[in-house]
Amino acid sequence: MAPTHVPASVRLHVIEVRETNPPGEAAIVWRLVTTEPISTEQEVAAVVDAYRQRWLIEEFFKALKTGCQYQQLQLESLRALLVALSIESAIAWKLLLVRWLAQHAPSVGGEEVLAPEHLMVLRELSVAETGHDIEHLDTRTVLFEVARLGGHIKNNGAPGWLVLRRGLDALIAVHRGWALRERICAGK
Repeated sequence: MAPTHVPASVRLHVIEVRETNPPGEAAIVWRLVTTEPISTEQEVAAVVDAYRQRWLIEEFFKALKTGCQYQQLQLESLRALLVALSIESAIAWKLLLVRWLAQHAPSVGGEEVLAPEHLMVLRELSVAETGHDIEHLDTRTVLFEVARLGGHIKNNGAPGWLVLRRGLDALIAVHRGWALRERICAGK
């Protein structure tokens, strides 16, 4: 017996989207099932645009599951899991933002993804560890510098979620040490 709050029937709409003139490959075909209205071209376009965002959503969950390793947490209560989820979601979003901008807007300034003090630490770490001063920290450079801190070798292609998380953790730890040193030196 169905619960009383579930309707007896649901009206569904099907949209088929076909790629026109694919570049020497088979055309991509999407068959979308929706409860959204599709009476106008704008309504159809809105459903298709919403579906197009699914890959970005999948990447967010990869960042959360792989980079933040949320599923491996061994917490004892639902409240603790929810608190961890809220924290790890913010970190996963930051990782996704860095990677997405590095891929789609590589020349955008690093200040779009990291705080100025983190950019300063990245720059100083690069000089100290590689001997190279970074003149302009764009999003692509930020991605690879953070990944380098996580153990990534640039020649191995794009960094994965886990190495990005390790790099971000390392950057934050170095920044904390830097800030503590400045506070101690200011007190002398």
